[in-house]
Amino acid sequence: MIYIDDSIMKKGENAAAGSKILKNFFSPFDATVVIRLGEEARHKSLCEFGLGNPGSLNFICDDGDALLCNDIFGFVRRQAVRDKLFYIRPTYGTVSRYGLIPTASSMDQIGIVCKSPQKGFLVLSKISGHDENDGAMFLEKNYSFSAKTEKITVRAFDEKLPALNVSEQVLHILAYAEICANISRYDGIKFGPCEIDYRSLDGFYKKIRSEFAYETKLAAIMGSALLSGINYTKYYEKAMKIRRLIKDALVFDSDQVLKVNEEGCHFAVLSGLPSLAFSHNGSYTELIAKAKNESALLSAWEALEK
Repeated sequence: MIYIDDSIMKKGENAAAGSKILKNFFSPFDATVVIRLGEEARHKSLCEFGLGNPGSLNFICDDGDALLCNDIFGFVRRQAVRDKLFYIRPTYGTVSRYGLIPTASSMDQIGIVCKSPQKGFLVLSKISGHDENDGAMFLEKNYSFSAKTEKITVRAFDEKLPALNVSEQVLHILAYAEICANISRYDGIKFGPCEIDYRSLDGFYKKIRSEFAYETKLAAIMGSALLSGINYTKYYEKAMKIRRLIKDALVFDSDQVLKVNEEGCHFAVLSGLPSLAFSHNGSYTELIAKAKNESALLSAWEALEK
């Protein structure tokens, strides 16, 4: 069974992104990944705009099962590891986001939760490839991900480096700012439920926005504060510069894979690199590879499991 988070549109079905504010929104078309799956995909509601714990993922119980979702903050990734599952985050720009309800556009990427990494990468091969409806994609029309025959070098990341300590703060600053901008459309006028009975515009907005969950309200408030006045330069602009430094620091050969054992590391999300998260010897493990080199992740996992 292939499940899709309800932030991914499927024609005629409710695409609520886990939010009450979209409870009456039904998809007018299929997302590109739904079309490319070419089979029945069942909607599964996780958490509002990916801003909370999704709960148990143990409904993925067979090797052929998979869940497609957008996981920015790592809630799904960490829960998958706790449930002895795998989370694959593809290279930014290899999987179309057309038909995905946006959260933080520069980090939005449809990933895969699976029980078998081999089957997960087969699903990834199926949904990957250029789509003219998504303007932030590589030009390759097709990808095929399978274990490499050549030797892969797994390099442990130096957890004492300061970049690890600030990646979570950088992620939250940038994501909150983008979330604030993206959810501004849900005001009951441009988008979202329209309430007729109201006495003032402020009262109208208050009634509509009260539908958001606590985490979404917090993200909107924080994002608005970060983008205002002196905070823009002090926090947002600085976070953008640190993000660039992190991306520039993650340079390695095609036969190298970076291994991180810290749940709070968000290097893959911030840099747009592919990653595979899983439990190894009872500990959280995440492998990160060069862009468009997902096959190296599968090879490295196989090497670690031997």
